[in-house]
Amino acid sequence: TSSTSATSSTRTSSTRTASTTSTSTYTGTTLVTETMTTTPMMFKLSGVCKYKDFLNGLTFREEGTTVSGARYFKALETDQFIYHDMDCDGGSNGIKRWIIDSDMPDPSVTEDLDRDNKCNYHARLDTPNITDLPSAGVWQMWCGLNWVDTVLYLDTNGDWANMDGQYESNVLELKGHFAQHNCSQQDDLNNLQFELQGNTKGGFPWYKAKTAEQYIYFDLSCSGAVGTPARWVIDKDAPNVNLIEDLDGDRNCSYHAHVQTTDGKAPPKGAMWEVQCNSSWTDMWLALFRLPVTTTTKTKTTTTSTTKKAKVDMMVSSATGLPHGLAVLGLGPLLLWLLC
Repeated sequence: TSSTSATSSTRTSSTRTASTTSTSTYTGTTLVTETMTTTPMMFKLSGVCKYKDFLNGLTFREEGTTVSGARYFKALETDQFIYHDMDCDGGSNGIKRWIIDSDMPDPSVTEDLDRDNKCNYHARLDTPNITDLPSAGVWQMWCGLNWVDTVLYLDTNGDWANMDGQYESNVLELKGHFAQHNCSQQDDLNNLQFELQGNTKGGFPWYKAKTAEQYIYFDLSCSGAVGTPARWVIDKDAPNVNLIEDLDGDRNCSYHAHVQTTDGKAPPKGAMWEVQCNSSWTDMWLALFRLPVTTTTKTKTTTTSTTKKAKVDMMVSSATGLPHGLAVLGLGPLLLWLLC
């Protein structure tokens, strides 16, 4: 377990923005309509030591809340996370801290969120405060040989902070702690990227993995029987989009994982799923991170070939005795050669 570090903060970053719209109709009573819009917190990380330079400039976006009530964040560009852990090795006697880590946290637990049973990460900020993540503070960062007190900055005020709308792509990346749950048979699902394919007959979106025959879809009844709860499903069988229920047509609820819900608008960003592990169902937190929109710029290169014709003045002096007309026709050099 790493040593304790001092904590300082010069300013506190903003958290959420909200807009409220009120309309009133005077017909004896007052009708007030409120619309609340929340914006996920985003910030850019800077100030890291040279050994961890790959973290410098990463943009982190709020992805949800852990069971302890603390928010957790994921970098838009790569798999790097910031989260609060009550005890990084799960020993129930450690120091509460914010952590920067390459391992995804499991929001369903309060301790050892990366489930490695040890305190292994890039940097930590020791504090029991789960509400405020300081925009400037002294973190202890592993810089190759030892832990170094390093002032890290979480900038929330750049122009990039307005890119949240551009973040909503149609690709979901699945992440889960399959191996840590003794569920290595499903570990091939980890890091698969599922792309939106369209809507089923019921009007619900369905997704296919880019690199495998794996699917995510919403099924009103996975067995086709009355009374079977609706659910999101991860399945190796492609859904029949012309059906309303039992989309894989097996008359049975057979698949890799499911989460029961009546919300078919989109699969949950993070939720406790039941995963098929060693012939039994295991509760496991699965996250579906929406990947950034990528823009491909095609550059067309045009090569132009230009041939220049040189005009040579063939005017010959009267000393050669050549007619001026022959020189103009270009016969002058030939006749001079013959004469010589």
